[in-house]
Amino acid sequence: MVQIVVDSRDLLKLVTSLDKVKNGVERALAPAINTALANGRTVIKREIRKQYTIKAKDIPITLHRASYKHLVGEFRIDQGMLPLEKFELHPRGFTHKRKLIFARVKRGKGGYLRHNAFFIPRGGPYHRLGPERYPIAKMVTISAAIMASQPEVENATRESMGFTLEKRINHEIERVLATSGK
Repeated sequence: MVQIVVDSRDLLKLVTSLDKVKNGVERALAPAINTALANGRTVIKREIRKQYTIKAKDIPITLHRASYKHLVGEFRIDQGMLPLEKFELHPRGFTHKRKLIFARVKRGKGGYLRHNAFFIPRGGPYHRLGPERYPIAKMVTISAAIMASQPEVENATRESMGFTLEKRINHEIERVLATSGK
């Protein structure tokens, strides 16, 4: 879990600069938090994609923005296992020939799936759970939350969000002062 805390020096600078402006601290801090969150979401997706063969749109991150009344924002990453079809597969769809399916989840690694793996048209890869025709199960992989909890991803996100928040606080102080007429 990545948590960004506003430094006491930045908070003191906010309070002293905006003490004469009505709701000045809230008006400056909420947009700065939201910009840092948006930046963090981008960095998480970028860092995950450096290690895994998933598209950015397939990483399930939802953003909850900060408001003037509630100065806390967060992004949540869904906990469920991701379907194998979100990653690199060859062949990508149904074929009439009995071809082995090649899957690559992590960059630089990968291999052929067991002989009981097959595609269902518009359904993705499945595999048989026993020697019989049924039951079958959809093939799943690692969850996005586990990918995001890797140390490289967490450290890059924390560093980028902290830098963005610090930079945006200074910008938002100037913006609130300019718009308030003081």
